[in-house]
Parts: sequence; structure tokens; C-alpha cells
Amino acid sequence: MPAITSNSLTGNAYIDGVLGNYKWATNGLTYSFPTDGSYYGGSYGADENITNFGVLNPAQQATARNILKMFSSVANLSFAKIDETATQHADLRFALSDKPGTAWAYLPSTAAEGGDIWFSGSSGYYTSPVKGGYAYEVFLHEIGHALGLEHPHESGMPADRDSMEYTVMSYRSYVGASTTSGFVNESWGYAQSLMMYDMAALQHMYGANYTTNSGNTTYKWNPTTGEMMVNGVGQGAPGGNKILLTVWDGGGSDTYDFSNYTSNLKVDLRPGQWTTTSAAQLAKLHYDGSKVAAGNIANALLYKGDVRSLIENAIGGSGSDSLTGNDAANSLIGGGGTDTLYGWGGNDTLDGGTGADALFGGSGADVFNFNSVGDALPGAQDTIQDFVPGSDHIDLRTIDANTMAAGDQAFSFISAESFTGQVGQLNFTNNVLSGDVNGDKVGDFRIHVPGVSMLALMDLYL
Repeated sequence: MPAITSNSLTGNAYIDGVLGNYKWATNGLTYSFPTDGSYYGGSYGADENITNFGVLNPAQQATARNILKMFSSVANLSFAKIDETATQHADLRFALSDKPGTAWAYLPSTAAEGGDIWFSGSSGYYTSPVKGGYAYEVFLHEIGHALGLEHPHESGMPADRDSMEYTVMSYRSYVGASTTSGFVNESWGYAQSLMMYDMAALQHMYGANYTTNSGNTTYKWNPTTGEMMVNGVGQGAPGGNKILLTVWDGGGSDTYDFSNYTSNLKVDLRPGQWTTTSAAQLAKLHYDGSKVAAGNIANALLYKGDVRSLIENAIGGSGSDSLTGNDAANSLIGGGGTDTLYGWGGNDTLDGGTGADALFGGSGADVFNFNSVGDALPGAQDTIQDFVPGSDHIDLRTIDANTMAAGDQAFSFISAESFTGQVGQLNFTNNVLSGDVNGDKVGDFRIHVPGVSMLALMDLYL
């Protein structure tokens, strides 16, 4: 067995609340699926190896392999499969036994049992693990133990985050639930990935893996199946069209793309915050629907303040969406509907799309982008709530200022003057920026800029 070493605390009670006392002293571990209980030797553990010992079936083995890949995608861990024999033993061993009524795993230890994982065989609970179901979550949980994670209710995690939404190590289906009566989630209402405090604790122990999706990555979800796509590649559909997961991304300029949704989205790119795609896809943490998850998609926490893991961009759908950025230079695109966009920190680009949108740039030098007259029609004008002249900009470069001529013409800014009938004039009066693209002396689009008495040419990209 490899050596172990003591875990240090982070000072964050939520992360420390899932840290065990020990971790492996190496980042490279082996695993196996033993085929004979005798390989464990005599006087083993709680006699799991001699109590109706069984071998994981192909579906279970595939689940174990996929989840180990998930762990290594988050933390600097590598796992190599070896064949278990009487003389060759893996660090993590997966098998069935009737000794546990459900499942259990041994924490990192130099004893023979250290890192071993056992699932009840005859109970049938774990025969066919599927993402989003109970069996899949148990695989996540037990592998977490084998790598040094502990139960939050036994390790002092504050009660307001002790639930499956935040850590797969929790015994609680929802915040405030019992730790002794078992899970009460709906059938497909379980975590589909490591959650934010699991990731943070693993990274504290073994380091963060920034090679995972380190390029420009687009994440997209299916509104009818819940399957996540990463750069167009499906990651496997969960059960029941539910989404409950946390995203870890290693770098690049990344995008959450919800352009295929018609629901009213709530998208938040800040670390530790949640995106809700639809009520239908929210996991019921109590089977009767009285408790639902905080959202569908959580963002991982920053590791030591490293911003490479931020998701920079978001694209809304056709509903009335709320999109919130983070401290990066975000690109937020509302799409259809009456959207509200918050840039937060950084030099952001906000594009409300069609509909009467509310745009908040937040701090930083922000750009408010308008691509067509239809983005701010007089009956559905957009409002830039916090425009800062001399710092922020309104970008009209993709709007043709003269629809009477071929090509794409730029506007002529006439400040507070009235339209004279010359095609392509742009004025700013009574806190409204208007453009006349056909020479009828009427503004064909209107952008409301409250609190600003005057705009200068330098505030505009024409």
C-alpha cells in the first residue's frame, strides 16, 4: 500500500467539513476488480471477502472507471487498472459482499483494507447504476471515502450547506434533512457529479487539474433529456431529464450555451453559484416536490483564487432570462424574451438580443452591443441601467444606418439635435438614444440610458 499523510485544514468550514484525517501521499493510484475473495488474505476487515463475495458486473465496472475519470478531471490524480492476484494488490479495490447492507469504503490507510470499496451484492441496489440515480451517487460517495473525504455531519460542516446539492458525501437529501432515515430524493433526483465542496476538498488534498477542458469550451444541455454536451460531444443522458451537477473547467474562454431553451433561465457564472434551466429539470430532493435543488448547474469554487476555472460567457434562450457574469471579461447574450443581464466585474460585453431588456454592466469598462434594429424597437426598448460615459460604450457597428443603400453604413451622431430626414442620423434626447435608418424623421430603435444627460461620440462605436 502507498503511504498516507495527514490532511491540513483550509480554514473554510465548508471545505474542511468534508475532509478526512488522512489522504494518500501519492497522486498516482491503482485500482482493480478482484475476482476471488481469497486475494484479500485472511483476517480481513469485517469479513467482506468471505461473506458472499462477488465481482462487479460490466455496468458497475464501467461506472467505477467513469467516476474515477471524473475525480482525476477535477484533481491531480491518476488511476491505473491492474489485475488483482494473490500477490498483486491494487490501492483501490472494488467488489461485492453481503456484509454491508448498502455500501461502504475504507479511508486511506496503510492497512490491507485502506481504499477498498464494497457494495451490497444481493440487495440489488447497485446492479445498474445510471447517472442521476441512487446507485450512481453511492459510487461517487464511496470513492470519495477511499480518497479521503468524510461525512459533513461528522466533520463539522455548517448546516446550511450539508446536503447533496453541495457534497456527495452528505447523508442529507436536502438542507435540514435527517441523517438517519435514509435518502428521500425522487428516483432521478440524485447528484450526477462531484459537487462544489467535494471538488474543493479533493483539490486541497491533491491539487487542481487545469488540463481539463483547458481550451475554449462550450457547455450545452438538452432541454428534453438533460444530457450535457461538451464541445458538441454528449456526456451521457441522466435519468428522468433531471440536471444536478457541478462544472469544473481548466481554462480558456468558455461558454454556457442555453440557446436551445424556451424556459425563463436563471444563469449565474460566479463561483459557487447556480444556474437553473427549468423547473422541470430541477431535482426533487424530497420525492413529493416539497424540497428541490438550489439549481441545476453549479460552478466550481476557485482553487487558491485561480481564475482559470471561471466560465466567461453565457448565451440565453428565447424566454425571459436572467444572466449574471463574474469578475472575468464576460460576454452575455440574452437572445429572445425580456432579459436582464448583469455584467458584474470585468470589462464585459452585454447583448440583450430581441425584447425589452435591462442591462447592468457593473464595474469595469463595458460594451453594450446592439446587432439589429429589432434589438431595441420603440415598443420594446432596452434600458442600460448603469452606463458610465467616458468608460462604457454602446456598440451599433453591426446595424446598417441606411437601409436605403447597399452595404452597411455607419451612423452620423447629431447629439441632441432633431432628425432632419437624412438617413442614418443618431441622436440622444431625454435619456434615449435613437436612430433613423430610413429618413422618416422617426427613431427606428430606442435605447434608454437613465441617469445620463449627455452622450459624446467617444461613448459610441458606430
